[in-house]
Amino acid sequence: MGRSPDMPSRKASLLKRQKGICPWCCRHFREGDVLETDHNIPRALGGKDEYNNLQLLHGHCHDDKTALDLVFIRNQRFMKYMDNINQTLAKYNWFWDENDLLIITS
Repeated sequence: MGRSPDMPSRKASLLKRQKGICPWCCRHFREGDVLETDHNIPRALGGKDEYNNLQLLHGHCHDDKTALDLVFIRNQRFMKYMDNINQTLAKYNWFWDENDLLIITS
């Protein structure tokens, strides 16, 4: 597959590096499969757009991995948001009253 004149050189190089195997499902690529380039570490999490951070996946495997990546990214952003709230609240004296209202005192 990597020798087809229709295949871009980057995909051909990834295909050769991976020995024709999709790292997500561990199955061989076949002629006619949809092949998509994926970042091992998503760019949203600091992954670089470099050759060593790329892999070739089946189209449906790429969809599955991207869905999981998005959940992880959302969780990471939520944790950062919660850390910011905790850091802000740590600057103040605060407590919850009997009506579950947050009371901030100086």
